[in-house]
Amino acid sequence: MIWLSYSIKEQIRITDMYTLFEVRYDNGYAFPGETHNFWECLYVIDGEVCASGNERVYNLSQGSIIFHKPLELHKFIVNGSDGADLLIFSFTAEGPLTAFLEEKVFQLSGSQREILSAMLSFIRPRADNNSVSPTAQPYLEPFLTSPTYSQTVAIYLQLLMLSLAETGSVSSVSDAPDAVTFRRAISYLNSNIHRQPSVPELARFCNVSESGIKRIFDKYAGIGIHKYLLKLKVKTAAELLQKGESVSSVAEKLGFNSQSYFSRAFRRETGLMPSSLK
Repeated sequence: MIWLSYSIKEQIRITDMYTLFEVRYDNGYAFPGETHNFWECLYVIDGEVCASGNERVYNLSQGSIIFHKPLELHKFIVNGSDGADLLIFSFTAEGPLTAFLEEKVFQLSGSQREILSAMLSFIRPRADNNSVSPTAQPYLEPFLTSPTYSQTVAIYLQLLMLSLAETGSVSSVSDAPDAVTFRRAISYLNSNIHRQPSVPELARFCNVSESGIKRIFDKYAGIGIHKYLLKLKVKTAAELLQKGESVSSVAEKLGFNSQSYFSRAFRRETGLMPSSLK
């Protein structure tokens, strides 16, 4: 008898974890905008959150999960009257499914929520929640001592992502006036990434006051307009460098005064030297 083999086409594999924790925040808590060169997800266990990823703004409720791809500027504000319980995790992943997860928010089904509940039930009794270190990651500390623990956590998360690719319900962006203006502003900055648009110029384009556009960036980005533009430049620079462009060419193309200033800014924002991406 001849046996046929069926190859397994791996769609996603989590290779590293950086954070994994549960947290409760009161109404009004604002997480300042940040970027990093790995994925981050925020899952709303309970409550309501307004989250942004680059120019996109979403209103999240119980059962919502948002995926932030590497180098995406992300921020959130807790706007539920009773606060919010959140699960936050960040990771590096490989495989074709990563492209599907980019720039998406999902409303989890009952079975998809059960995957995360089962993961938390597995994690909680094994984590050292009595650690006194302010930088401790109790849910990740067993990674150092138990290979089966780390792989089990990765399997739960991979199972969730595979399920989302099959039956995920994608949420739409917010249509609130400030959110629409924010998207319009980011589009303008991206279209003028090669130079340094001023705050008055951006405000005129969006048909709002200077104070109004600053307030909107503080609300959805957590940083000022010039700082946000720098992060957009760094993000674009990373994409150009990965396509094979030289450091000097990218610095000139994005309007930096010098290659050395560009390299310093890139390293400050990403932790990497530009040449490492070539």
